[in-house]
Amino acid sequence: MPRFRRASRGRAYPPIRNLLALALLVVLAGPLYAQQAPPAGRELYLEVFVNGRPMNLITRFTDLGGGVLSADAGELRNSGILPDGTATRGEVRLDSIPGLGWRLIEPEQTIRFIVPDALLAPHVLSAAADAEPLPAAEEEDAAPAVDHGYGLVLNYGLAFDSWQGQAGGWDHDVSGSFDARLFMPLGTLTHGFVTAEDEHGALRHRRLDSYWRSAFPGRAVQVQLGDIATRGPGWSRPVRLGGLMVERNFGLRPDLVTLPLPGFEGSAALPSTVEVFAESIRTYAADVPAGPFRIDDLPLSGGSGMARVVVRDVTGRETQLDLPFLVSGELLRRGMADFALAAGRPRLGIGSDSDRYAGGTFGVATLRYGLTDGLTLLAHAEGGEDLAMAGLGVTFRIAHLGTASLSLAHSRAERGQGRLLDLSTQLSLGRAQLSGRITRTGGLFTDIAALTADPDLVEPGLVEFPRHAAQLALSLPLADRGSAASLFLSDLRHADARDEASIGISYNRQVLGDASLTLTALAQRGPQEDRVIGAQLHMPLGGRRDAGIMVERRREGWRQYATASGRSKHRVPGWSWRLQADRGERLALQGSAAREGRLGRAEVAARVSRGNRGLGLRLDGSVVAAGGGVFLSRRIDDAFAVVDAGAPGVEVSAENRPVGRTGRSGKILVPDLRAYEANSVSIDPAGLPLDAAVGVTKQTVRPAHHAGARVDFAVEASAREALVALVGADGAPLQVGGKVVVNGTDDGALLVGFDGEVFALNLRDRNQILVSYPDGRGCAAQFDYADQPGTLTEIRGVPCL
Repeated sequence: MPRFRRASRGRAYPPIRNLLALALLVVLAGPLYAQQAPPAGRELYLEVFVNGRPMNLITRFTDLGGGVLSADAGELRNSGILPDGTATRGEVRLDSIPGLGWRLIEPEQTIRFIVPDALLAPHVLSAAADAEPLPAAEEEDAAPAVDHGYGLVLNYGLAFDSWQGQAGGWDHDVSGSFDARLFMPLGTLTHGFVTAEDEHGALRHRRLDSYWRSAFPGRAVQVQLGDIATRGPGWSRPVRLGGLMVERNFGLRPDLVTLPLPGFEGSAALPSTVEVFAESIRTYAADVPAGPFRIDDLPLSGGSGMARVVVRDVTGRETQLDLPFLVSGELLRRGMADFALAAGRPRLGIGSDSDRYAGGTFGVATLRYGLTDGLTLLAHAEGGEDLAMAGLGVTFRIAHLGTASLSLAHSRAERGQGRLLDLSTQLSLGRAQLSGRITRTGGLFTDIAALTADPDLVEPGLVEFPRHAAQLALSLPLADRGSAASLFLSDLRHADARDEASIGISYNRQVLGDASLTLTALAQRGPQEDRVIGAQLHMPLGGRRDAGIMVERRREGWRQYATASGRSKHRVPGWSWRLQADRGERLALQGSAAREGRLGRAEVAARVSRGNRGLGLRLDGSVVAAGGGVFLSRRIDDAFAVVDAGAPGVEVSAENRPVGRTGRSGKILVPDLRAYEANSVSIDPAGLPLDAAVGVTKQTVRPAHHAGARVDFAVEASAREALVALVGADGAPLQVGGKVVVNGTDDGALLVGFDGEVFALNLRDRNQILVSYPDGRGCAAQFDYADQPGTLTEIRGVPCL
């Protein structure tokens, strides 16, 4: 039953054009008012039209009786209509929205609104795949599935060095660094260690970090048990602990937008296309309907700048607007939280003979929360035996220029109390970039690093927080093409009254085409006083070679360097080389050449100076046991996959870049994949045997960090297949289009082709084929099959009677 209503309140009247349209609808729908109204309280699910434009939405409405409808405020807003006042949830009566008119057409299950411009909700687009904070209850369902596996990885770096001193004899040294990992769906066990010869020539083992890590991608949280390194704000000092850490890791959820990104609001009189350009590069484009619109989370690069928004309607009329923006990693988007909680015993002297865990248990907690898109709150605390330290801070946006942070902290320990003030900023002033930090402490401000430092390994004056620390860096592009200048200042005052100050300036510009000239000057005052003046010229020699010259003057005298380097077109497999001449107190020449392939990297180096010679060899790579095989590969620093193509010699690509060909087992290891992100892996079916059957040639894999996954393309190397040519009783090929059933298997898609040919799979030694046609005709055939690996068997002249 079509019904029409218009809401009114006080003296709020719609524009004249809406009144005319309203009158026309009243004339058309007026005779229907006399019909009996349906019962109240019904729920109606209606397709929504706004000012004649379909919204492509089905919205729930409630019939309150008397021709009055209500709807949820949020659903009404999504339908393109702003609810009255500031209502964002709950039921809203349509007749309570001034100036809103509607027509309900029940037979068509539609509702047509007449909406003044002031009540039109903007059409909202998001330029990011997922721009919402982590959900409270359904985060596991929102996270993309991760492909887990089982296996072992051993990264290695082996060094063999020989050198000859002035005494004339040759000495030798062997060392290695290793990173072993055992991964499984529950997590990864990591153990790092180094081996080196001692003074007696025996290899000694020294442990580095050992820990177990489990990740929960849905919640963007990871748990680490064992050796950990704490994290906190810029003014805090990280420490190594042996214990437990629970922290948020946004790298587990690359689909989330964690930073406040700029947006744009506008209105289009006609359907239009919106394009956003940053530094003359189009970063986003979308179509918008007529009316107001809003684009959230524009993918603009970090820092501040000016983007250009171009709105072009269907008639070709174009409007351009400049949009200032700021994207800063110092801020969190509204509602986003970042945290790290750690507890354990301090580890001192890692990698040395005095490596040990100190007594006492300490804890560190850090929390960051995005209160708004322009304001992020910070809390940091450290505690343990005889220590209680806590600090609060805030990071805020300064217009579109940059950010500033302010933190206050207080500590209490047996040695006394102390306080800390930290102020930092990062600004873009036109083309200039300015960053600075000032940290001041009073009393005896103490943290875990100060309490647990080993005096035998760390200089006592460096253990305490400095009384005053100030840094300032300024970078300024100049008017000349390709030239820039920078300034650096530092002032440090320690608790033991030692003062250090330094100032540095540099100037860089392009010369001689693509060459770059850099002039630097540095003055340092304090325990290590020095003054440096230098000039450096870097010259590209084609696309893959370059050369450089550097001259500098220090307190010790003059020093000159000359370098030349080159590399092959492809990095893997590929090669690189480097030569360097160094003239200071004595002349020294050194060179190196490296080859990087699928199995690892090898580098040889040599050095010659007055009275000294040296040779070296370094091998880097990994050994992987995963996916049903053992592989040699380059270092596995992130994630990898073992691809099973079902046959040897099949070319495999990752992100459309060739990786290599499968080995005798039909498998290959693909390194350098991005953890928790979608990685595209494909095979070239041209390398498969003729009798092989493959379902898909491209798959997507999301392995975990420091782990691998198996990608099986389900290739049947010998599918027992044949091309069977059927003939009728008269010896002529069967008619095209007959339905085929092989050995009682009916997949519904197998038909007789041209020349009576049927491509049959999974054949037996003795086979039966049944053929039927829509007009009721049919026949049956029997034939023998003998598998011929590597070829496509053809069986012709099979009678079907």
